[in-house]
Amino acid sequence: MTDTSLRHGNSMIPVIQVRVGQDPDKPHMGTLAIDDWTVPCAIGRGGLVQPNFKREGDGATPIGCFPLRYGFFDPTAFAPETFRALDFPFVPKPKNYDWSEDGLSPLYNRFNYDLDPASPSTLGHRIFDMFIPIGWNDSVAAAFAGSAIYLHIAREDFTPTAGCVVIAHDRVLELARRMQPGMMIDIALAGAKSNTLAAPELRTASAIEIVSFRGMEKGPKIIVTGAVHGDEPAGPRAITRLISEIRSGAINLLNGSITFVPVINSLAWRRASREGDRNLNRYLSEKVISHDNEDRVGNILCPLLREHDVLIDLHSFAGAGDPMVLVGPSNNRGHSEPFWRAEEESALAVAMGLPLIVHGWVAAHERMRAMRLELGLVPIPPSSAATGTTEYMRFAGGYGVTVECGQHQAEKGPQTGYEAVLCGLVHLGMIRAPANHSAQRNIRALEIIEPILALHENDSLLRVFYAGEPVVSGKVIGRRHDGTDIVVPYHGAIIFASRTAAAGTELCFLCRSSARF
Repeated sequence: MTDTSLRHGNSMIPVIQVRVGQDPDKPHMGTLAIDDWTVPCAIGRGGLVQPNFKREGDGATPIGCFPLRYGFFDPTAFAPETFRALDFPFVPKPKNYDWSEDGLSPLYNRFNYDLDPASPSTLGHRIFDMFIPIGWNDSVAAAFAGSAIYLHIAREDFTPTAGCVVIAHDRVLELARRMQPGMMIDIALAGAKSNTLAAPELRTASAIEIVSFRGMEKGPKIIVTGAVHGDEPAGPRAITRLISEIRSGAINLLNGSITFVPVINSLAWRRASREGDRNLNRYLSEKVISHDNEDRVGNILCPLLREHDVLIDLHSFAGAGDPMVLVGPSNNRGHSEPFWRAEEESALAVAMGLPLIVHGWVAAHERMRAMRLELGLVPIPPSSAATGTTEYMRFAGGYGVTVECGQHQAEKGPQTGYEAVLCGLVHLGMIRAPANHSAQRNIRALEIIEPILALHENDSLLRVFYAGEPVVSGKVIGRRHDGTDIVVPYHGAIIFASRTAAAGTELCFLCRSSARF
């Protein structure tokens, strides 16, 4: 029997327990349980998210324990007397209603039933034949922190939701019968223990959350980071899962220490934008005087990186393409990025099991700088402009990899990041290999050679190229504003492509196959 009650003082609070993540191939699927009654359920397309990282429109379901105060039923779908006989307070849903999702409105995350009688009827919508608002962000609604999260009815194919929890239509009456006044819903990853407290009221985040675990034996010091860019959700969701599984004992840390920073750039994350005031993954260093948000973040992040040996930085990208891992240069004594731990870094990258490994970023950036000078464009500083998290980590004496988990909203992105970190920890001897652990056999390696710059704001690529897409010498990939073709000069591949770009910035980078790995 599942324990689905929480203690509050001397009384027990009845709880609906939702656990998600049992099936890695269907990360949105889980189970909903009340005592010994268990049914399949589905959650948001964005997976589970810690409450302080939830934001409007992310499609994610918040982790935590939330009140279920009342419910609605459609009187054209169910006999009203069926619901009147129940303990839980259900009322007929109005003919017309909506739920405000406008973060700028004073009615944000509020039920609105005073609509124009001529508005289209909401009756007869099968997935809302019965629904129960989940008490998320509703006591004092924080703008853009998420709204309109319900327990309601799944579509027939159990597709992911926009953040709600859903069960099959033929199970909702039994659910309604088991509902009790004052009930809570406890949402977490599979294997997590019951949440003992409801989530607090949300406020604007003003601090960076850092979670650390230390093994009982000496070993490497690893740091795993997410949301350097605020529009990349895979990292925070993968990290949330890893934290939960270490806490529950599903992952046992044998030695060393691991530090998780789910959201590095909280301002960019709240805005769901790539940056707060600028790109944090450029010009990363400590600043005596902080001029912007990213300077302030850097003053926290840089000392934190120096405390560790190895960085795994989780990202995603806008276009299509396979997940990849980015690494630094070979060992060298050069001026732009001297390095002496390439063998360790390369071994970690290979162990992560991703199909594509890419290197050459700083050297390519130096070529872009030279090209801008030749074209008479505003010069950019050498080297430092290319310094992001992994470059800083190498500068500080450690090593690090950037894991690109796939497209930003790809459903499997968080799973890719989660598995990459697990593979890295297995490789470093910090955890035991999972039962289904296997190494990637077909790894493709690319070296970034040079950028294709937009010389005019109307320069563009012909289409969106996926990350790592092969191209042949002479292939036309774009067109300049004056009508001339942009032609590939050699056999290779395209990476980090955008259809358009500001004048003087890159439309894409060209790569060549690398024998380094």
